Amino acid sequence: MSTEGSRKSFVILGGVFLSAIVVLYGIYSNLPQLPSEHKEHIKLPSNIDDAKKLGQVISVYKETHYYSVMGVYFATYIFLQTFAIPGSIFLSILSGFLFTFPINLFLICSCSAIGATNCFSSVFIGWA
Repeated sequence: MSTEGSRKSFVILGGVFLSAIVVLYGIYSNLPQLPSEHKEHIKLPSNIDDAKKLGQVISVYKETHYYSVMGVYFATYIFLQTFAIPGSIFLSILSGFLFTFPINLFLICSCSAIGATNCFSSVFIGWA
């Protein structure tokens, strides 16, 4: 592949990545507000204890905003899978805590398949 073709591919991929970031920001900014005592636990977990605390906070939040939590989970998981960003294993554990088994199975399989398809499809960007 030529240098110009590679540059074009990186620009397109960067644009797709930035677009995905903007979409995620839009989703997160339109969520209903969390109580202030729960905000400190809302972060990408770096260990299992962080994941447990995050799960407890989101579980409380899920009781009143079920579909919002599911939508954010879905979008975040697909984003992580699409760009091969580590962290989807914590989301898989978190979904086991938040949702029933059939919903959990559907979400993880759907998000993994969509994200992996997007990731694989990104190989072809700029080759047309």
